[in-house]
Amino acid sequence: MSARPSLLLRARSLFREPPADRTVRLLGWFNFFGDFRLYGPIMVIYFAQVSGSYTAAGSLLAVKMLSSAAFEVPAGILSDRLGRRGTMIAGAVVMVAAHLGYAAAPGYGLLLAAVVLEGLATALWSGNNEALLYDTLLEAGRADEFPRHSGRVNSMFQIALALGAAVGGVVAGASSLRTVVVLSVVPQVLCVLVALRIREPRVHGPLESSVLSHLGSAVRGIRRSPVLRRMTLVSALRYSSESAAQLSPVFVAGLWPFWALGLWRTFGHGVAFAGFRASGWVIGRFGAVRTLRGGELFDNVVNFVALVKPTVVSPVLLGSPAYGMSTIAQQTLLQREFSDRERATMGSLAALLGSVLYALVAVGAGLVADRWGIVAALFTIQAVTLIALPLAWRAHA
Repeated sequence: MSARPSLLLRARSLFREPPADRTVRLLGWFNFFGDFRLYGPIMVIYFAQVSGSYTAAGSLLAVKMLSSAAFEVPAGILSDRLGRRGTMIAGAVVMVAAHLGYAAAPGYGLLLAAVVLEGLATALWSGNNEALLYDTLLEAGRADEFPRHSGRVNSMFQIALALGAAVGGVVAGASSLRTVVVLSVVPQVLCVLVALRIREPRVHGPLESSVLSHLGSAVRGIRRSPVLRRMTLVSALRYSSESAAQLSPVFVAGLWPFWALGLWRTFGHGVAFAGFRASGWVIGRFGAVRTLRGGELFDNVVNFVALVKPTVVSPVLLGSPAYGMSTIAQQTLLQREFSDRERATMGSLAALLGSVLYALVAVGAGLVADRWGIVAALFTIQAVTLIALPLAWRAHA
């Protein structure tokens, strides 16, 4: 009689999902719901409608970026000292509060509070979620699988962005902008429910005695490692190039009809999705360093061709066709160099530097666009990202 329950338990264990695989799956859904924002294509229009002007709307976007940068390092320290799961849940709850603020805002004041909350939530997730994935795989003795799982988890962002833009456009046309924003609260609530099911990995080393000591140790770790210094700069420079996404639609609108901008954006997300999904295989075959080098070289050449003599094909080339593979290669190299006890803090320091460079490049490119045109502005951004190429080439030199 006792053999039957034993056999039943063994049969169940065969179908039980390993904890690491369960966390990877949940992280994928968390990323999907987090970026499934129906208001994505009309966010600036909604902000302008509620606040009363596009100048006010632009200031809200600036405050969101600045608040995210301001909270980056404290959020990384919180993650390292209090845990990945708790930090993830806190970010999800704050993001729900931010979206409720967007949905209920009668004017500029509540929108301002909401963008600050979104900046905080973004910072809480920034260094934490990649650290959570890496720590989970490290605990299971599967750290070498990080590129494959990170590629799949991050590809969910692109699916969410593409579907959110398409569904949001339909809802906005059939109803109102505020209805689109109200509906966007639901996926953020689902993020909280997913985060509550995440398991905390246990691979932390001994912590420093104080927060300042912890931060100082993370800074010294980056400063003393030539590889980590170079990779931190590569990460920041690549992030600054994303400011081109704000100006690229202006370039595309001069070559394609206005109605085709949505198709162009969807195509871009599709290409990025494919890059993320293929990144694990590519890195497994060629290594993270070669993938990063090749991806950066390819993107720079393709973008140069798209801009040097604009044609109707240029929008298809413009952007970062190898973005997904390069991003996962970059994250793989960074996570390998980060220390276990300061992993999220080191990631947040890199993100902080990236936010500062993003702001500088965005402002500079805007000034160039006003004076010399959109192509010159995109070339300016391209020139800044070229600095990352030799750094990536020497990533492990």
